[in-house]
Amino acid sequence: MTRFRAAASRSSLLALPASCALLALYTPALADDPASLRREIEALGERLARVEADRGRESAARRAAAAAAVEAGDKPRSWKLPGTNTSMSVGGLLKMSVLWDFSNARQASASTTSESFGAGGTPVVDGSAADNAFNGGNFQFTARRSRIWIQTWTPTEWGEFRTYVEADFVGMGATAGSSTNLLRLRQAYGALGPLLVGKTQTLYFGTIGLPERLEETGPIKPGEQRIEQIRYTQGLGGGFVLSVALEEAGNTSDAFGPGINACARAGAVCTVLPAASFSATGGFNGPQRWPNVTAALQWNFPGGALYASGMIGQLTIDSGGVSQTSAHASALRWGASLAGRYALGVVEFGGQAGVGEGIGRKYFDQLVTGFRDAVLVVSGNAADLRPVLVYSATGYAQIKLTDTIRAMGAFSWGMNEIASEVPGYSLPGSASRATLTAVPNWYMAAHGNLLWNPVPQVTLGAEYSYQFAARYNSADTTVHRLQFAAIYRF
Repeated sequence: MTRFRAAASRSSLLALPASCALLALYTPALADDPASLRREIEALGERLARVEADRGRESAARRAAAAAAVEAGDKPRSWKLPGTNTSMSVGGLLKMSVLWDFSNARQASASTTSESFGAGGTPVVDGSAADNAFNGGNFQFTARRSRIWIQTWTPTEWGEFRTYVEADFVGMGATAGSSTNLLRLRQAYGALGPLLVGKTQTLYFGTIGLPERLEETGPIKPGEQRIEQIRYTQGLGGGFVLSVALEEAGNTSDAFGPGINACARAGAVCTVLPAASFSATGGFNGPQRWPNVTAALQWNFPGGALYASGMIGQLTIDSGGVSQTSAHASALRWGASLAGRYALGVVEFGGQAGVGEGIGRKYFDQLVTGFRDAVLVVSGNAADLRPVLVYSATGYAQIKLTDTIRAMGAFSWGMNEIASEVPGYSLPGSASRATLTAVPNWYMAAHGNLLWNPVPQVTLGAEYSYQFAARYNSADTTVHRLQFAAIYRF
């Protein structure tokens, strides 16, 4: 159709000189016939109008074709959205894990998957019927950790505007199992210049100093908690970057809200109180009056980086005046951490360590460590909220055996000093002990893996892990497993 229109236009243009010549040749004759002259002039005008219309349509078609053309974007592996200056990229990874659990203390039944839980986060203790049922080993496949993301970049007079959305298939809300494929929002944020608003990794602890591992739930992984926040980041020069943020203090889809155990004090001992006894809605520990304030200073230097971070916030309990105590209580929560990594030839070393009060469940991952945030001690209508001291450390070393093969070993350890906040817990046979039944005291994890990249987009690996949690007033939990994984990035 376009070729036909172009030909028609060329024919019309070629016809114009001939028409003009004929008009000039017969002007004397036409002068004697004004009506004929008028008709010839009108016909010539119509022909010119058709030529202009055809040329206009051709120009519009050329502009539409240019706008629809795909251009390379300003970022690697991106393209321009047609008709805009926005660069867009789509990516993700497909991850298939093959799991063999030697003794599966964290799997309660054959219908549930164990890959989401650490030794400190399972209610299944060593020697129980559920544990014994799987001591002969258990084999699982899962691809739930596959991810997809979309990101855009747009230059503006305020700086670069970036958006990022990432999801995987580890959503909760249905019967858990290795085939559960509920979509879960991992990250979603927009950043304009130095200001970021949305959901991404917390500043506290950060991801620097965490080992490269196949298991997504261990070792202790506080820096991988993804939390809704408002963040401001400023480069200071010399490799230094300062960030501050206001972060959601309660529950999110990835980071848990406050974990509180409670007891009623009578003299030297304290008898356990279920959540419904001190909360207007059983299990609701809140409300949260303020967001958590976090800050981090990162120093990037040749071969490595150092990362120092801290947070401060508030824990609050308020029964609403309808339960055992009508009083409300609050306590300060805080934390500090230091992390780093450094590459020396083919060997990279790294690690992170942190300490704090009132942050064990929020920032140390409930499903891995099982740590708690505070103990609520009720005396009549008075309530005392006591934040729990927690601390942990993770270290790793990774060596490049070849350009495509590397080996890693990591060890993590953490302590939850909750017993010191329960009145009378140390007394022999004290009723206070029931307050902390099955709560982890300390936790450890060891991981070792061998990873191979036959091509940059593919990682194949094998990993062995061992986890142990010592529990208050309960049997311990132990997990050790072998995992094979194939990761395909696109």
